[in-house]
Amino acid sequence: MPKIVGDTTLWRMRIVGRQNRPEIELDPVKAYRRARALDAMLRAALPPVPRGVTRGTHEYFNRVDAARQIAAARKLNGA
Repeated sequence: MPKIVGDTTLWRMRIVGRQNRPEIELDPVKAYRRARALDAMLRAALPPVPRGVTRGTHEYFNRVDAARQIAAARKLNGA
């Protein structure tokens, strides 16, 4: 049965199977705090975005985005 809080419908998490999943945080407050910490780690790993207007093709921006993602992954994996 869902729980309605404001405009949000919350469903109770159901874990299927016999494997222990300690990486899944069941407490919503702890999960939110963990997500904020992970977001901060990702923000710190991303190279800074250049300011101003940049013009280019869609393919060019895809290459730039891929390079930024690779740089962030290398920084996270190296830590």
